Amino acid sequence: MTIPTIDTRKAWLDELQVHTQSSLMKITEKEVTGKHVSPVEIQYAKVCSAYLYLYRLAQDNEILSADDPDNPFDFETLH
Repeated sequence: MTIPTIDTRKAWLDELQVHTQSSLMKITEKEVTGKHVSPVEIQYAKVCSAYLYLYRLAQDNEILSADDPDNPFDFETLH
């Protein structure tokens, strides 16, 4: 029986994807309902959108593949 492992890099990036999508949805809902969206929120929405776009490009082009020898993150054993 093999011990299951996870790519901590992918887990971290996926968690960040969920967080940015949630933040972006909150700002979008605020804008749709007619509430004031501050300039800081607008900039944050742009950063979130840029992250989601670039992460999707990296996934589509397999830049972050698990067998990448330059992977700076270790695999973590699940206990």
